[in-house]
Amino acid sequence: MLEALPKISVIVPTYNEVDNIEDLIVGLRTVLADVDYQIVVVDDNSPDGTYYAVKQIAERDSHVLPLLRQSKQGLASAIVHGYKESDGKIIVMMDSDLSHRPEDLPALLEAVREYDVVIGSRYVEGGSIFGMSAYRKLASRVSIGVSRMTLGLPYEDTTSGFAVFRRGVLDYVEPKLEPAGFKLLLEILVKCPEARVKELPITFVNRRRGSSKFGAAEVLKFLNLCYRLRRQRGRDDEG
Repeated sequence: MLEALPKISVIVPTYNEVDNIEDLIVGLRTVLADVDYQIVVVDDNSPDGTYYAVKQIAERDSHVLPLLRQSKQGLASAIVHGYKESDGKIIVMMDSDLSHRPEDLPALLEAVREYDVVIGSRYVEGGSIFGMSAYRKLASRVSIGVSRMTLGLPYEDTTSGFAVFRRGVLDYVEPKLEPAGFKLLLEILVKCPEARVKELPITFVNRRRGSSKFGAAEVLKFLNLCYRLRRQRGRDDEG
């Protein structure tokens, strides 16, 4: 199914995901078995030893590249860090807690043959969510609504953490990025408006093991990002 695709780099940020990361790597191995790939795990010095668990896996599997940062700096910056250390022509970002299913990845990768950015969307037709609390669903919908309204974006899932990019898109936009908080997709969409974008449905499954990093502080960071991007866009339009 994925024949003739160039090398794929899957960037996975982690913080206290020792209970999930091995299962994710196993799942990715299965769906990527017929292509050239690497799994870049960027760990923010997890107290539970996630980095060292991944390092042990990497000793037996050359497809796995563990990267250690000395402090918790956020998911968005971890993805940028991993992309800079990767060498794939196709870049995947996805969560480490198994909320993003490896089996949904092949369809996204197929679409990147024709598009620059492919969003794994919970909210287009065919997408679904399992196990998410009513509070998180509301926060997600409000955040998406604010981003669409303030930035004029047509996409249904601007807060998705599961997406595929052609490397050229990230090479172009990376000098303009100011990654903060837990969402990177929105900033890329705003700062690379000429990119060809496709949304495809995924099934989002709320984590079964470990604790979520999502909270009110992350929602506030996202809303602040929307405000900052709107101001920057206004200055660019004036210039």
